[in-house]
Amino acid sequence: MKLSVFYEHIIEAAKQENKSISEICKLASSFGIKGVEIENKRLFEDKKGVLSNLKEGNLEISCMYGFFDFSHSDDLNPGFKMVDLADELGIKKIMLIPGFLEDFEFLSIIYKQKVDKMIDMLKKVCIYAKEKDIMVVLEDFDDKIAPFATAKQLTYFYENIPELYCAFDTGNFLYSEEHALDVLPLFIENIGHVHCKDRSFDVKEGEIPKATVKGRNMYSAPVGNGVIPMKEIVSKILTKGYHDYFAIEHFGSLNQLKDMKLSADWFRNNFNL
Repeated sequence: MKLSVFYEHIIEAAKQENKSISEICKLASSFGIKGVEIENKRLFEDKKGVLSNLKEGNLEISCMYGFFDFSHSDDLNPGFKMVDLADELGIKKIMLIPGFLEDFEFLSIIYKQKVDKMIDMLKKVCIYAKEKDIMVVLEDFDDKIAPFATAKQLTYFYENIPELYCAFDTGNFLYSEEHALDVLPLFIENIGHVHCKDRSFDVKEGEIPKATVKGRNMYSAPVGNGVIPMKEIVSKILTKGYHDYFAIEHFGSLNQLKDMKLSADWFRNNFNL
């Protein structure tokens, strides 16, 4: 088991703490964090700067992610370029967000056409990545415009793309009012990555909440400090044989550095890191 954190959290922490990004990278490393989850555009825009910051903290890239529009575009080159960048940098795992749909596309016969087109495009990128020994994962995304937000929607992608693995996000199923522990058995044989996101229904002053499909406001929480049964979920995933990166995630937090440390401490205290 290894811990990573989102590079965006490091950037936010640097702003919140009035420190440099490289200083936060060093602090993250001191917490026991070994890697970062990073969006591809950060590397395309400033590869040298990012790699320099990571080197300061002795951090590696655990997973690179990117957003695409495969349901409305026929251009596969952006996906292939992301795979090529991963190959260049020795990144062995990438997460593609294949696209989103307009509201009317969920309510019409267009839905299956759009989703199947998304799947066809994503499958081609997965095959290309597999040739370079790079794993492609897809997560349960917490937004109604994503046709992979619910367990049923997500399953449809995996059933149609054998080369695609699950990035199990512990907190995103709650957006769809599903319980991560309940749906875990559906995906546990196919897990290739894990996002450890806890959620809280306690109001955090100043933080912008994320509403579930039933309108319940969710706030960020350090891992193990919210309503998600994190210990049970992580234990089951470990028991099944997954021992790679567990990515700490708390977008929206107004205290990124503090929450980063609390999350890392929780892992260390519960799993002897």
